[in-house]
Amino acid sequence: MKKFNLKIFVIATVVTILLTFVSWAGLEANGMQNGSHTLWGTVGSLWTILRFPIFTFFWKFLYEKENILLMSTGVFINCAFYGFIVERIFSLRKKKSKIPPVSSGI
Repeated sequence: MKKFNLKIFVIATVVTILLTFVSWAGLEANGMQNGSHTLWGTVGSLWTILRFPIFTFFWKFLYEKENILLMSTGVFINCAFYGFIVERIFSLRKKKSKIPPVSSGI
């Protein structure tokens, strides 16, 4: 982790936060319409991916406390986790290969 790109991390984290709130809105809208709207249903199903790892493993603890600050911290940790994963993917793709390119000779 020599070259951690903070800009990519922040952008990916902010985008994940926005996607989280849109997915919550999709869950709420789909629930209000009795599950009849496919767009909101699709957007709402994004929450099943975005809730990992904090809400998947610690849901009972977070829900029992009913603390908005604790819930917000969980959301931020989830989004920072996905921001870190995206930053590492971009970092690995940018690394130059140590093997020189070989001409095909065609």
